Amino acid sequence: MVLDLQIERLRLNIQNVAGHEHRIEPITLRAVTLMARYLDGPANTLRKLSRAQFSALSAEDVNLDLSRMSDEQAAEGIAHNWINALTTKPAGQN
Repeated sequence: MVLDLQIERLRLNIQNVAGHEHRIEPITLRAVTLMARYLDGPANTLRKLSRAQFSALSAEDVNLDLSRMSDEQAAEGIAHNWINALTTKPAGQN
């Protein structure tokens, strides 16, 4: 399956960002890598989504505290949030 995934907006609520600004780009790139691994894995449920459902996906805001989180923890939090958006069925769907 070939998938063209476009992330139009990523909302991050970042606490204690001062001095950690340089970490944001590597964290988000790592999150994309984690997401790609999920999409390539056997647990991928995207095959069941219609194009309309896929286009309407929206992830919740991600809360990060960079003074207390490693880059990997932050990236995993972002990726987990995206995966939840992809695998959680909208209300009223079975």
